[in-house]
Amino acid sequence: MEVARRLATSDPSNAGWQRDLSVSHIKVGDVLQAQGDLAGANESYQQSLKIVERLAASDPSNAVWQRDLSVNHNKVGEVLQAQGDLAGARESYQRSLEVRHRLASADPSNAGWQRDLSVSHIKIGDLLRDQGDLAGAKESHERSLEVSRRLAASDPSNTLWQRDLSYSLNRMAEIHEKAQNPAPALVHAQESLTIAERLAALDPTNATWQNDLKFTRALVARLQSNPDSA
Repeated sequence: MEVARRLATSDPSNAGWQRDLSVSHIKVGDVLQAQGDLAGANESYQQSLKIVERLAASDPSNAVWQRDLSVNHNKVGEVLQAQGDLAGARESYQRSLEVRHRLASADPSNAGWQRDLSVSHIKIGDLLRDQGDLAGAKESHERSLEVSRRLAASDPSNTLWQRDLSYSLNRMAEIHEKAQNPAPALVHAQESLTIAERLAALDPTNATWQNDLKFTRALVARLQSNPDSA
C-alpha cells in the first residue's frame, strides 16, 4: 500500500499508478471486512472509489476502468448492506448495475461482462428480498437467470457458468418459496439439482460443488414436503 501510495502521489497523471493504488485500497478493505471492521473497510473502499471515479470519468471508453468502477460500487454496497444500510447498499448496487449494463450492451459477445451483469442482478435481488420486496426480487433474479441460461447454453463444458445457472435457479426457487409458490419453486430447484449432481460427480474432491449438492438436495426435499408443490 505505501509503495503504491508513494508512486501515485509522485505522479498523479500516471493512470497505471493511480489504478494500482485503487486496487491496494480494495485489498485492504477486503481484509478489514473479513476481520469484521466494516467502518474501516468502507473507508478503504471509498478511497478506492474516489480514484476509479476520476479514472472512469477521464475516459468513458476505457472498459477496464468502467468495470473497476462497477466492482468498487459493489464493494461499497456489500459493506453498507452488512451495516444494515439497505437503502445505501441498493444505491451502490444500482450504480454498479448501470455500468455493467452499459458494458454488456456495448459488447454482447463479452461473456465476462454478461456474467458481471448477472451477478449485479443477483445482488439487487437479494437486497430486495431482504427488504421484503419479493416482486422486485423475483424480477431481478429472473434477469440474472436469463443471462446465466445463455452463458451455460453457449458452453456446457464451462463449469463456472453451469454453477452460476444452478445458483440462479436456487435463488429463484427460494424467492418462489418465500412468496408461498411452492410448485414453481420445486421446478427451479429440481433443475438446479440436476446441474449440481452433474458437477459433484465430475469432481468428488471439490468441496464447493459437494456443498452445493447438499444444499440443493435439502431445498428440493423441503419443497417436496409441501403438499401444495405438486
